[in-house]
Amino acid sequence: KDWVLPKRFMMLKATTRGRAGTDRAPGRRPFPTLPPLSVEPVLGAPPGAPPPAVPTRIPALASLSRGRTSPPVRFPPPPPYAHTLALYHGGDEALLSDFCATLLGVSGALGSQQVFASAEEALQAAAHVLEAGEHPPGPLGTRGAMREAARILLGEGPANQKSYTLAALGDLAQTLGRARKQAVAPEEGDRLYRARKKCQFLLSWTNENEDALTPLALDCATAHRAHTVAAEEVAALTGELEQLWGGPLPPARRTLIEELPG
Repeated sequence: KDWVLPKRFMMLKATTRGRAGTDRAPGRRPFPTLPPLSVEPVLGAPPGAPPPAVPTRIPALASLSRGRTSPPVRFPPPPPYAHTLALYHGGDEALLSDFCATLLGVSGALGSQQVFASAEEALQAAAHVLEAGEHPPGPLGTRGAMREAARILLGEGPANQKSYTLAALGDLAQTLGRARKQAVAPEEGDRLYRARKKCQFLLSWTNENEDALTPLALDCATAHRAHTVAAEEVAALTGELEQLWGGPLPPARRTLIEELPG
């Protein structure tokens, strides 16, 4: 199946090459291959909207953190971002509040400062929120969000892998900053501020740890595959039951032994 990515990312190839130290050193591990990328217009930004660009200034990670970065904070939030971006057609400014509410609701790392022990745990947490129906379902679905997250993390390819992730995190930081200026409740403003700071930190971390993106992308692809297999098994079992029942619902229970009155 083709990969569907919001249209605003399709223009990145012309805007990100050569920025933020995108040259890749030789001797890297083989780069995963993915199915061809396609675009559905409904998922794109409004006509004429510029694509998110890689920030021209990214602070050094050392200026944001004194010690070594702890592994649990190294999981960028592409799945919630992909879901929210597709749901709100690329981030319509009129829906800024809804966009951020959904994003922070789906992303535990951004919305409630949750700390995950692994990428798999972070993905499962986001999947649980999406499947529980706590937020509007998007056109990608849970599996689609994981699939597109892997595509964002893999970027343009070995020569410029981090470009999409940097653009996504930069776009998130700007979006959260605009939403914070519009926030009325102080607690909501504080929540948006913390989420923005987390995105800025991840932006610096990603810029200096491009090698870590491929394992994260593979984690997303593995989670996508597992959800696909599970969905296929459920569909097969449902089909067998419907065939047995003769319809989508089981037949009403029949009374085998009826007690006689008195």
